[in-house]
Amino acid sequence: MAQHAAPAPGRGGTGHTGGAALSPTSAAVVVPVVTGIAYGFWAASIDRFGGEVTGGNIALGFVTGIIVAALCFGIHHWSRQQAGRHFLARASAWGAFAGIAIGFLHSLSDPAILWSVMLGLVIGASTFVGTYYRYYSASEYAPL
Repeated sequence: MAQHAAPAPGRGGTGHTGGAALSPTSAAVVVPVVTGIAYGFWAASIDRFGGEVTGGNIALGFVTGIIVAALCFGIHHWSRQQAGRHFLARASAWGAFAGIAIGFLHSLSDPAILWSVMLGLVIGASTFVGTYYRYYSASEYAPL
């Protein structure tokens, strides 16, 4: 007869992480921080238009970087809690986040607003399709 390991008693936790605290070096923390830093630098450099660095450029970089890092962390944390269910809501959240972020960056370069909206929609739809496929194919509902 095969024997299977049983979960150890007293290790109950909440959510998908098993109650373990996030360490500062885990990917769930490092990826949003690096993404926020890169996004902030990118937004500030686009807003400069090749000119000199101003306080407004620096403020824009810090604010957008912090917002993107916080949203990325929040969506990732919420998505991990919903693991195995709510594929549509999770994929929609990532699609909206990616579309709005790229549309905003494109709008900083002063194009026609329609181009920024269209680029945001294309990126958002592509991200939605990719993340929905990933969540569904990793679930128990995916056909074998």
